[in-house]
Order: sequence, then structure tokens, then C-alpha cells
Amino acid sequence: MKNQYLLSIPEAAKQLGIGREKLRELCYADDTVPSVKVGPYTKINMPLMKEYLDKAAREGRHL
Repeated sequence: MKNQYLLSIPEAAKQLGIGREKLRELCYADDTVPSVKVGPYTKINMPLMKEYLDKAAREGRHL
């Protein structure tokens, strides 16, 4: 997979090593998750998502 800026939830989940449903839940429950609606699709901003996960890990947050 080429390095893309915006990925679909299934693509992002696969790249991040987390479940699709967990990522989908995060997107809809937490408005700080770096996602954007593109038409009917939710896309994940991957550079910001990696920062989001790094920060969550540093803070010891349970997602």
C-alpha cells in the first residue's frame, strides 16, 4: 500500500493494527480523532492519527 494521507476506516485499521469496529467507534465517540467525512465516507488523517495514538499511549489512556 502506498503512503496515503487519508485512508478509509478499514485501511487505517489494518495499517494501525487495530480492529475496524474499534476505530469506527472511536471516530463516532471521540471528536478529537482526526477523521473527516468525504461524502458518505469517513476518512482517517493518518499523520494526525499516529500523533493521536502516540499521545494516548503517553497519557496511559485506555481506548
